[in-house]
Amino acid sequence: MPLFQHRPGSSVVAVTLREIERQSPAPARGVSQWRVPILKLARAARLRVPLASATRAAPLPSVGTPCHRWVFSGGIERQSPAPARGVSQWHVPILKLARAARLRVPLGWIIVACVFAVCVLSPRTAQAQLKLDRLFPPAVATGSETEITAEGKFPTWPPAVACDRDDVEITPAKDSGKFTVKIPATAPPGVAWIRLHDGQSATQLHPLIIAPIAVTSEVEPNDKRDAAHRVTLPAVVAGRLAKSGDSDAYRVSLKAGQQLVASVTANQLLQSPMDAVLQLTDLRGNVLAQVDDVRGLDPQLVYQCEADQDVLVRIFAFPETPNSTVGFGGSSSFVYVCDITTGPFLDHLAVRGDTALPFGHNLPESCPVVLSPATRVAPSTATVPDGLGWFWVARQDDDAVHLHHDDEFDGSLPAILAGRITEPNETHTYSFAAVKGKTYRAEVRSKADGFLLDSKLTISDPKTGGVLASNDDLSRGNYDAGVDFTAKQDGQIDVTVSDMIDGYGPRHFYQLSIRERRPECLLTLTDDHFVLPRDQPLEIPVTVTRTAGFGEKVLITAVGLPPGVTVESVVSEPKGDTSKSVKLKLTAGDAAAGHATFQITGTFLDTDGNPTEGKSQATYQLRPLLPLTEFWLTIPPAPKDSTSTDNASNPPSTL
Repeated sequence: MPLFQHRPGSSVVAVTLREIERQSPAPARGVSQWRVPILKLARAARLRVPLASATRAAPLPSVGTPCHRWVFSGGIERQSPAPARGVSQWHVPILKLARAARLRVPLGWIIVACVFAVCVLSPRTAQAQLKLDRLFPPAVATGSETEITAEGKFPTWPPAVACDRDDVEITPAKDSGKFTVKIPATAPPGVAWIRLHDGQSATQLHPLIIAPIAVTSEVEPNDKRDAAHRVTLPAVVAGRLAKSGDSDAYRVSLKAGQQLVASVTANQLLQSPMDAVLQLTDLRGNVLAQVDDVRGLDPQLVYQCEADQDVLVRIFAFPETPNSTVGFGGSSSFVYVCDITTGPFLDHLAVRGDTALPFGHNLPESCPVVLSPATRVAPSTATVPDGLGWFWVARQDDDAVHLHHDDEFDGSLPAILAGRITEPNETHTYSFAAVKGKTYRAEVRSKADGFLLDSKLTISDPKTGGVLASNDDLSRGNYDAGVDFTAKQDGQIDVTVSDMIDGYGPRHFYQLSIRERRPECLLTLTDDHFVLPRDQPLEIPVTVTRTAGFGEKVLITAVGLPPGVTVESVVSEPKGDTSKSVKLKLTAGDAAAGHATFQITGTFLDTDGNPTEGKSQATYQLRPLLPLTEFWLTIPPAPKDSTSTDNASNPPSTL
């Protein structure tokens, strides 16, 4: 059996075997037998000779040929020169063989490594994968045409672009990594989600912030007080803490009585690995205010100005994951957007029936809320006229009553009740009529959505004052509260929300859900995009979470798959390994190629295995308040040879 098998016709340029022999360097005295033909093969590799011809010119000796000394294969990999662009797949291991020959590596090791590289690794691992690390600047303005840079790796340029918003036009430029983004003046502010893809792979979704006003890019140096970048309010600033010890400063003018709001978007949305700090100082460096960790790890500063003055807004950061470094952090990944304004700023909102109740700073008493349409990625986005800030309005897919703490609650269930703990030792109590023997579920969402309330739930009987149940953490690392409780008799039950550490403030916002407990099954994924190879099935792990004693079988499958792709559905049993996780298998047929989106669903089965009306849809948590239900699938085209065709489908232009 030959060492390598190669499809004829893969070379770009052919040279005569005599020319290979003539140009191959003479081996040094004492070089073992097998190294001579390997060096000749390397010359053929660099000249892109077909492998069959090259191996006839330089036949390999037996595997048992001795070698003088050992060299770690990692060193070979590190020192091997990168092949020229367009060199076919067999040339890469041959060039490594040449390096190994000069370093006198045992031939047996080399053969194993090359067989693994050429025969074991699937074609998709030999292809370079698209990689998008970030977009910079990460924000553009409505009514503008802006050049942005996609930072990452792009094997071929340009890749195709998919965006969840039809009003955002993204055009690749001639230079690799450059795009032009055009936004009409009528486009609503918010976020556009972008994915790049080519024939072999696709990137993760990356956010591009759409600001309602012009975006100012920071100008270095601006880390010292006398070099601060002056901006006119309101302002949206895009910057980067590019190196360790870096900080950025912006100079703004304030009038007495104005309230300044500075809000950073970095870790929570852009996933910059930074724990930022906002500091407000006067021109002499005296600190007027300093905050961090207000919006997740992102800071938001609110300052009431008492006199006309110029102040400096400074931003610096520490690494998201603490390390032994003493000092400010920085790297190319520490990108941020900072809103600075004395005008209206929307922080969040609560849903009251069919209306939205806005909360923020410098908002007028009767502040209208503008809701933009939902996309295939994001729910509706709320903004306020002539203001900064935005908020995602979670999709409402149930029959719950939606009220605010200030509204009168009549005890109707299910209910979702929103509120804010804004004063020391403040508590909020909601009452409803319970039925003896029924089990209820009360659960708070705050920390999981990026807010600050470390919630505690207390369930009590108002007649006796006795505590029926309490909870402050759903699980380890989950600081939201949730508890099940059973009514011992008919009558009133009180559900009280408080902060576990007596914290309070405008962002101690929560949403409390109260309903009868019902068995539920949740399906979740750990990724949102997948590559389906042509030579083997793709296994997609699905986590199955059963709550409140859910004990039914669940038939899990994929829907909306493109033509030529089949799915091997799987049943999650009430007990055993499949009760907590399963692997869904997709297989590509000969006609399948291209890109598509699909969904994963679970259908509940009765004891006889027949489908019921109960269903569950798999999600991937893209960001807080942003679960995805559609997933991206890439099927690389078949190799372009005489026995295959490329039936690639048109990739979706919108997500």
